[in-house]
Amino acid sequence: MQYLDLNGYSCKLSFEKNTFPLESKHVLVICRYNGKWVLTRHNERGLEFPGGKVEAGESLQGAAKREVYEETGARLKELEWFAEYVVYSAKPFCKTVFAGAVDKVDPILLLETEGIVLMEELELDGDFSFLMRDAGMRTIIEKVKQLGKWDD
Repeated sequence: MQYLDLNGYSCKLSFEKNTFPLESKHVLVICRYNGKWVLTRHNERGLEFPGGKVEAGESLQGAAKREVYEETGARLKELEWFAEYVVYSAKPFCKTVFAGAVDKVDPILLLETEGIVLMEELELDGDFSFLMRDAGMRTIIEKVKQLGKWDD
C-alpha cells in the first residue's frame, strides 16, 4: 500500500517481512491490555502507540519491549511482527510494527511521555498524534482489529 503521511511524505506499507531493502531502525507497538488499546501521551505530539528508535546492539523485539515499558510501564506477554513501512522523507527510514498483549502494568516514573493511556475505542481525532491519523496507521489498526488476536 502506498500513501502520503500528514507531513506530505510518500510512504509504503507492507504486511510481509523483508519487503523493503532499507533496514528497520524504528519500532511501533500496537498492544492491548484487558481489552483496551495501550497508548501513551507524547508531550508534544499527543496520543500515540508506544515506539521509538532501536539502540545499538539491540534487536527490533528488544527495542519494542523496552519502548513499551519506558513509555507506559506495560510489560508485554505476547509480541509478534505485524508490518513495516517506509517513510520517504529527506532521510528515508523504515519502521517495524509489532502487535501484542500486555501482561501487567508497573507504576513507573516516566520522562519521555506522560505515561499510559488505556482506551476502549480509537477515535482518531485532534488529541491524537499526526502519526496516528494517516491512511497507513488506519489500515494497520483495522487489520489488528480484524484479527482480534490480542483482545484479551
